[in-house]
Amino acid sequence: MALTIHSPEYQRFRADCKRQWQAVNAPCALCGQATIDWEAPANDRNAFELDHKISRKRMKAMNRPDLLIDPNNVQPTHCRCNRSKQDGDGPASMGETTEEW
Repeated sequence: MALTIHSPEYQRFRADCKRQWQAVNAPCALCGQATIDWEAPANDRNAFELDHKISRKRMKAMNRPDLLIDPNNVQPTHCRCNRSKQDGDGPASMGETTEEW
């Protein structure tokens, strides 16, 4: 079976990521607010969604299905934030600072 968002391997990966992020109440990677409702039903505005930094559409074009379950390619988001991002890259971040602030 090909690796897709419906495959058991992906579902286990998603559940593991959610469990780890929920344990620390990780903030939404797109808006920065720690208000993800980890138990909300799918499609609820504040529900957890697993966001792929490199979109699934781009993964397919790159012939890189392995990025679907790459921990470095995913981040926690609100449903509303992830849906507004769609296949884009999301808002630009400031990056890492060079000094302790």
